[in-house]
Amino acid sequence: MIHEKIFQLKSGREVKVIIKGYHLHDNPQLSTEYEILIREPKEKYFREPIGINHPQYWKMKRISPQQAKTVLLEYSGISQRQLSLAISEFNKLANHTPLVAETQYTAQVA
Repeated sequence: MIHEKIFQLKSGREVKVIIKGYHLHDNPQLSTEYEILIREPKEKYFREPIGINHPQYWKMKRISPQQAKTVLLEYSGISQRQLSLAISEFNKLANHTPLVAETQYTAQVA
């Protein structure tokens, strides 16, 4: 399952949080990960906050994945609270069991 949430910042930048959830090997628990993308006001497409030309790019390659996520969050411009909001929305959607509409067919005798 994938959930996307876009935050509009005061600077005009848009930040998209993409949350992906999946089950691992018959485990009933849903494992989640997230990705953060940004788009400046004059840009057409979303991109990563720290690309290969960014001064922090190589530093991020040397630190742990969890620390790299924290740096990405900081450079994107959204807060931990906003990220938590997107994750809680995802969890609500993932835990929601859709109602199955049952259709009954009745045979009419002529």
